[in-house]
Amino acid sequence: TRNPKRKAYHLLVFITTSTMTDEEKKGPGKKELKKLAKKAEKDAAKAAAKGGKANANGGGGGAAAAANSGGNSSSGAPAKKAKPSNPTYRLANVPTSGTTDSCTLKACMASILYGTPLLPGGTASDLPFVHGPALLYGEPTSACPTVAFGGNGIIKALALVTNSEEGKCNLSSAMDDWLEFERSELRMALGSGNAKKVVAALTKIDTALDGRTSVVGNEPLTAADLAITLTLLHSDNASVLSSASPAIQAYVDITKNSPAYAQAKKLASKLLPPASFDPSDPSLLKATSAIFATAISSVFPSAVSLGIEIKAFKCKDIKHGDYQCNVAMPLFQKLKASGALPEGVNSPQQVAQSIIGAVGDDNPVLYDLNVNGPGFIMSRVKASYLEKGVNDIVKNGAPTKPKCTTSSSSSNVVVDFSSPNIAKEMHV
Repeated sequence: TRNPKRKAYHLLVFITTSTMTDEEKKGPGKKELKKLAKKAEKDAAKAAAKGGKANANGGGGGAAAAANSGGNSSSGAPAKKAKPSNPTYRLANVPTSGTTDSCTLKACMASILYGTPLLPGGTASDLPFVHGPALLYGEPTSACPTVAFGGNGIIKALALVTNSEEGKCNLSSAMDDWLEFERSELRMALGSGNAKKVVAALTKIDTALDGRTSVVGNEPLTAADLAITLTLLHSDNASVLSSASPAIQAYVDITKNSPAYAQAKKLASKLLPPASFDPSDPSLLKATSAIFATAISSVFPSAVSLGIEIKAFKCKDIKHGDYQCNVAMPLFQKLKASGALPEGVNSPQQVAQSIIGAVGDDNPVLYDLNVNGPGFIMSRVKASYLEKGVNDIVKNGAPTKPKCTTSSSSSNVVVDFSSPNIAKEMHV
């Protein structure tokens, strides 16, 4: 051919074919073709999968894709999935009388009836003027803002956020009117002790009942019923309820005998703040337990609701310390299972270090706190605290008697008249 380019092409083809073997000239066999087809299918599936992930993470490009890839699009490493948000409701400012406090029980019964769980909330620091129970809402591992306070306000808030029929039925102007009546008339009348005002308030309730089980509608245990009956049940003036009409007494008994009321009292006991340090109580075990409980509730507010018993124990070997706290390990497991581990806490040892940090050096009882083994917190009792106890004995002429912690004066107390061996440590 006269075309030099075409001549070079034919020469290249001639040289290539002349150097090929007979098998290469025949081309790949059927088995080889099948293998190549399967390989091509796998490669296509992998490419499709990578393309899907890229689209999900950043829509195929843009700022989001650049952020997810960390500036390296060729790495092919999938972006880490963010942990799902799991906001929770907490009840703060719960008084030590929470199981008999009408405001706390209002919140707890609303939690039970409307299916909205409550966790301990410590103190509502953003509203210092609120001294009664306050409802907090937010992430389990961060500070929560106050969204409602006061028994009636918390009932209404929990009713608004629920998806249950009971909650939806509480969204009415009539319900609001009765909640306001309980706050401004019934509660004020009971607090004043004015017989005429009490009778007027009870008469209004009696008239509204008119043979029914609720002041609003025909279904019992509405938001208004909770507010009214719990205020009457836990009034400081017990004679008010005993002298009320049979209709009002039966109305209150509906709440008192309901399963939700028993569950609310149980929930309230779990929301109680930890026992505070009492310097007048000579028990070293109670003192150390109170110090640890206060620290744990400040850094891990949900510890009590997770069923963790916060208690100190005497060290078996004095060389390790005087008292120890073993709560870090079970607390870590339950916080991890519930997704409530604070950021940066990845082991029981780090949980223990967080507790030690919350105890601080300014506490009156413990010092030399350290983590031993998988998460045991060891501590020693300050000499200044022991000196104060000895000085009190010298001053009073006798040791101070430990305070009784029984919940009722009718509780049984076991007394052991033993013959101790004075050469050994006293024990039972």
